[in-house]
Amino acid sequence: MKKFLRIGVTVYALMVATALWGQTNIVVLSDTHVMGPGLVVKDGAAWQKELAGDRKLLDYSQEVFDVLIETMLSEKPDMLLITGDLTKDGELLSHQYVAGQLDRLREAGIKTFVIPGNHDFGTRHALTFDGEQSGRAEVVSRQQFAELYRNHGYGADAQRDAASLSYCCEPADGLMLIGIDSGNEGRVTESTLQWVCQQADRGQHQGKRVLAMMHHALLPHFNAEDQIVPMSVVQDYETVRNRLADAGVQVVLTGHIHISDIAKDYNADLTRPIYDVSTGSTVTYPCDYRRLTLSKDKAQLSITTGRITTLPNHPAFGATAKERLLEFLMSFVKQRIKNDMIASVGANALLIHAEGNENDSEDASNVLSTLQFGKAFVSSSMKAKMAEHGLSWDLLEAIVTSIMTDTTNLGVEGREDQTNDLTLTIE
Repeated sequence: MKKFLRIGVTVYALMVATALWGQTNIVVLSDTHVMGPGLVVKDGAAWQKELAGDRKLLDYSQEVFDVLIETMLSEKPDMLLITGDLTKDGELLSHQYVAGQLDRLREAGIKTFVIPGNHDFGTRHALTFDGEQSGRAEVVSRQQFAELYRNHGYGADAQRDAASLSYCCEPADGLMLIGIDSGNEGRVTESTLQWVCQQADRGQHQGKRVLAMMHHALLPHFNAEDQIVPMSVVQDYETVRNRLADAGVQVVLTGHIHISDIAKDYNADLTRPIYDVSTGSTVTYPCDYRRLTLSKDKAQLSITTGRITTLPNHPAFGATAKERLLEFLMSFVKQRIKNDMIASVGANALLIHAEGNENDSEDASNVLSTLQFGKAFVSSSMKAKMAEHGLSWDLLEAIVTSIMTDTTNLGVEGREDQTNDLTLTIE
């Protein structure tokens, strides 16, 4: 009996190993906003002012990135993808640090691929900090970016779009990866879109699974997002959505909005689904990253979500991250809605949105109840203040309802959808 039991266990183990063998394991990071060593020459008023005005945990960015690199070296996934905003603000020192750490993964046999974001070529915050003073930091050009990341998507083994930093490669048998450059303002030019679709169509006809990544969101993740935060979604998203879906792209990995949220939509005639899998920032609560498993036959993509809650030198990192984001959101909303109660509701709604799967949250139900209660107390002056920011009460109600029920295209026939943000299997 024991002999047969041992044989059964051995056979089962072999079956499991055979099932797992051939899978492609992928880790996805986004908006790492790494601040390279040397940019803070001396802590002081200048650096503290920079931190106070930002939702990102820039003071933890390098430590968080280092922990993730060590995790990858330990877990050894097949590949790591970063969907833009690799650096704080495009500083050369920051890019050199990120590229150096990614080189370590390459040397360990982990394939790495990046695409630039709107913070990767220099902004007005690309500074050095020295006590009371700040000064301009050296930033990279687009040409320098491609050179620095030549081992991470921009090498000789990739096909390049002549008009952008978009590229196409085949990192695993039967898998085509397309990195789409959405520029600083979320714009995919016609020539680049045409090039991307040609690559995807070629991959589809060759029987390959096509996976795309870009920085800006492909789809609005709640009603009117493209209206009230236009830079969050790629420009003319409906055209981009339709053409990518028609070319055989079913999944686009994105970032930029600092929130892990999965939205599903379709092409123009609703015949081809397409998913926007947005990964939250590693330096904005809840500090997410994704693990993707592509089955051996490339027919199934499973997505799970990891969160950074502790660091070697900061065991309560998760609590600190949450506290700092809520503090930022309260200030952000109060500037736009001069009503403490409504501002508090708005800030907490955005916090719940950041945590994902809002429809499962009891706090989300409370937000919707409070919103209905507060409707009777909205003054004409408050409505006027909201109008200055392009908001009406009806629009605000639609936005909050869409967010709190985790429903995209709320009320749109054929397109309304509610998809699990954190754990999902796509056939």
